[in-house]
Amino acid sequence: MGHRCSVNLNSDVSIMTFPTNGSWTDKLCAGNKIARTVFAAVFLIAAGMVSVAHSVPVSNNVPLDHWSYGALDKVAGFGLIRSDLHGIRPYTRMEVARLVHEALAVREEKSLKLPPLIEHFLERFQREFREELTVYGRGDSDGAAIMTIKPIEEAQARYAFVDGKPRDFVNFGKRNGQYPWSPSGIVASEKTPLLYGNEGIVYGEGSNFSLQFSSSAKLWDLFSGYVEPILIVRQNEDPGRSLDGLSGGREHGSLGAFDRVGFDLHKGYVKFSPWNVEIEFGRDSMCWGQGYAGSLIMGNNAGPLDMLKITNPTNTLLPWVFRYLGPFKYTVFVARPDDYLNPLNPLLSGGSVNFKPLPWLELGFETAFLMNGEDRPSTSLSNYLKALFGFGFGQPNEIDQVGSFEARLRLPFLWNAELYLEYGGEDSGGEEFFEEWFGFGDVGYLTGIYLPRITPDGKTDFRFEFARTAHRVDSTPGFWYGHTSYRWGYTNDQMIVGHRIGPDAIDYFARVTRYLRNDLRVGVDFEHMVRGVSLNVVEEESNGFGADVAWDIDSRWSVAARYAFQDISNFNLVRGDDQANHLLVTGVKFSF
Repeated sequence: MGHRCSVNLNSDVSIMTFPTNGSWTDKLCAGNKIARTVFAAVFLIAAGMVSVAHSVPVSNNVPLDHWSYGALDKVAGFGLIRSDLHGIRPYTRMEVARLVHEALAVREEKSLKLPPLIEHFLERFQREFREELTVYGRGDSDGAAIMTIKPIEEAQARYAFVDGKPRDFVNFGKRNGQYPWSPSGIVASEKTPLLYGNEGIVYGEGSNFSLQFSSSAKLWDLFSGYVEPILIVRQNEDPGRSLDGLSGGREHGSLGAFDRVGFDLHKGYVKFSPWNVEIEFGRDSMCWGQGYAGSLIMGNNAGPLDMLKITNPTNTLLPWVFRYLGPFKYTVFVARPDDYLNPLNPLLSGGSVNFKPLPWLELGFETAFLMNGEDRPSTSLSNYLKALFGFGFGQPNEIDQVGSFEARLRLPFLWNAELYLEYGGEDSGGEEFFEEWFGFGDVGYLTGIYLPRITPDGKTDFRFEFARTAHRVDSTPGFWYGHTSYRWGYTNDQMIVGHRIGPDAIDYFARVTRYLRNDLRVGVDFEHMVRGVSLNVVEEESNGFGADVAWDIDSRWSVAARYAFQDISNFNLVRGDDQANHLLVTGVKFSF
């Protein structure tokens, strides 16, 4: 139901080519200090913003729950795409078109006979992205219009039935909260049990109905805009849990409250895109990293951010010797978290950089941090740049910072299986253990394997993922997504911006997907999670099962449904409190 993330656009330049010399990769990976890697990132971002001589037509972002992401992974699994970068999403529509053009060109050049499922995806891409593909000389074009408006681009209705209560992630200092061995604070909620990667949309107990639609516009090749309002009607409202009672008077307000009826602008932004630099202002979602069931730093667990973002909308080849780093992409943003009360009105900022020195290897670095806020010292420009490029890491009293390295390795000899890793840390830990020698404290990591075609026809795939945000307790026992000064933690609208498992947890996730027909997909998954691993004497343990089906009725209509069940022991880290959660979600979508 949702998850959950070239540059010359002249038609005679179609596919990125990779240099054969990989020596620059070795130089970038040398050493074990974060500063060495981010120093390279500083230069790459500066170079990438001026390296493209040709304009890239502006285009809106492809929503993170769009079918195209899974389809691109399948197409890449058959060796048709080599220049994709998983680490920074969403893709723009122009970037999806570029990847599809690359796949079509490889198929034509090698005269490949592809399985019916892959041909189906390529045909569907050519229908849905026909306007963007004309830039590459594919499809028919009526000529460029000065202005185009799509009053309704897509509409979606959902029904959700929820039986269960959400987890909370709360701590108000040492011996006060779910992580009593740590002085860090956090105020966050799962909000809707078993509904992951839902961009902060909240359903209450009982029946829920939601309706959302999107509209878009474009002016010349420089400006574009997108709006997506949402209406939610819930059977039951929730006044939330009293923070005064939970914290012993340290915090005020409520946790997890929502009304019976809600109407809001879920997403809405405008873009300005000169050359291959894109400036976006408004409300939108981002997903960084390599994970499928979540991401350490920036995921779609919480709602979209109100932000200013600068990025390169299509992957770039850098000039001079830096072209040996292969396709390159960066993002820098600054945002205002919603419903953040301690301290009031902080800023959330950060950046991510990814590159692909070899067709089978993607590398990246990302960081995000909270700064400023009421009664907090203002961050100077020099300190901001230090934090953005990693040199300010380890100064926990001024900012709240998280960061990670990532890698994705494709194995052509194993049917293009993919191994991936995110390795990161908080700024509140020390360097007492060997795993903290990389410049991070409170180390966490995520690793997984994706097999895109465990059957020759590509209709069956398998994924396994392991994530850990628990750590050894040292002399500075902070925890992931919490902080001593930014006491509502790394959150937006009381939901964790990073991985949905929250702090001090480990998670095992496995999923099998099967296409019964080209237009009919089923999937089953299993998850085992443990919370309170290091900082509580009680561990919460849960096992969850899910099954879903999606059917594309025709080129415009699609329907989907998912059922999930979860059995929890010691719910919310309370010994003897056991709970079972159920979720049923059905939806219909229409594309105009």
